[in-house]
Amino acid sequence: MRRWLTPRALGLGVVAVGLMAAMSGLGWWQLTAYRQHQVDASQATLRAQPVRLDQVLGRDAPFPAAGVGKPVTATGRYDAAHQFYVRRMSGTSKPYAVVTPLKTDSGSMILVLRGGSLTPSASVPTGRVAVRGVLEPSQASGTPLDHRRVTNGIRIASVLNSMSRDLYAGYVVLTDSHPPESLPPVRPATPQPSPWSGLRNLIYAIQWWLFACFVGFMWWRIVSEDFRSTTVQVVGYGRSP
Repeated sequence: MRRWLTPRALGLGVVAVGLMAAMSGLGWWQLTAYRQHQVDASQATLRAQPVRLDQVLGRDAPFPAAGVGKPVTATGRYDAAHQFYVRRMSGTSKPYAVVTPLKTDSGSMILVLRGGSLTPSASVPTGRVAVRGVLEPSQASGTPLDHRRVTNGIRIASVLNSMSRDLYAGYVVLTDSHPPESLPPVRPATPQPSPWSGLRNLIYAIQWWLFACFVGFMWWRIVSEDFRSTTVQVVGYGRSP
């Protein structure tokens, strides 16, 4: 125990602690920068220039990984007869979310999450509409529609049999519409950013933490070597000539 309480060990310890604290702080700073890059990348995806739906998702194609959170546009007419409602949908404070199939020019329908509602009922715009929104894949869970056409998730397979036409393998969270939508909007989910976004900052953070660990190791090594040297000297002096 005495080896750690010598003036040299304590002095080096103070220096080591200061360096380790500074390096740890720099590591956290770089980690914060990495997280901010991730947030910025997600927001950039949502703010990207929208493209036509068919440029991202084909009528009979599986949902592409690159399509998650992609801003898209589509035109067509709403199918009021097949509108349904989702209980406790994420992104809205209303009890129900209103989902209306849009008959597109391709002949297939895309589900449009138009907004929130207090009850499982909502009027449907008539005539031709142009929608803009964020593309999302079919959700993993969702019960079949009940007698009120209510479910607990937008699962394409669960609602497909109740539709009059084929559905795209995804849905659109509406952000803008012409004519304007009267329902309060649902907030789109934040897309997962690429793990490579801001990767350099994450690497720098790990480097700073490794440097801090190395400083602690070197302090232990120096103090241990000093103790061994002192012990050898004491033993040497104690021997008979």
